[in-house]
Amino acid sequence: MLVNWIRNKNERKLIYLAFIVSFIIFIAGWWTIEHRSALSTNVQSHLQNGYNHLKEFNPLKSYAKSKGSLGRLGVFTAFAIFPIYFLLRVNKLNNKKELKKSLAKVLKWVKLLHVPISLITFALITVHSIVMTFYEWKTNAVYISGVIAYLLLLPLGIFGFLRYKRKDKNWHYYLSFAVVISMLIHTFI
Repeated sequence: MLVNWIRNKNERKLIYLAFIVSFIIFIAGWWTIEHRSALSTNVQSHLQNGYNHLKEFNPLKSYAKSKGSLGRLGVFTAFAIFPIYFLLRVNKLNNKKELKKSLAKVLKWVKLLHVPISLITFALITVHSIVMTFYEWKTNAVYISGVIAYLLLLPLGIFGFLRYKRKDKNWHYYLSFAVVISMLIHTFI
């Protein structure tokens, strides 16, 4: 299936592994959503035992926030490819061949891991988005900026896949900056 798109055998294996991990993340997210009432019941039993600091604790929201935090780390890890490209293209590094060789080796590994990290990140952010949008929605700037960031993330993945055939017309590049900026806004509002 992916053989026609991705020629590197090692990258294909990592992508298949990332699909499996993403599927597990989706299943765990679905299970958590389906059993959200049992999670709340467990908190209620702790409240009866005197753990009053749990009054405001929402286990589903906590679960979603942890997935969002991991997803944010994944976005910035996948975005690490661009500073390395930038450093390799800087003219001031032409005299420093050892540094350029080292950066090229790092870039090779970053390129190999870029798509698998992105797939797992997409799964984490999707679980976060589903929980926060459909089960914990509040109309404020944080939630709206999160929806905008997710709506930018969807075409980023599509154009990233088209990038293998060079059919994205650099939209993957431009959208990646928009996603990172929208993630920063969503994080710090």
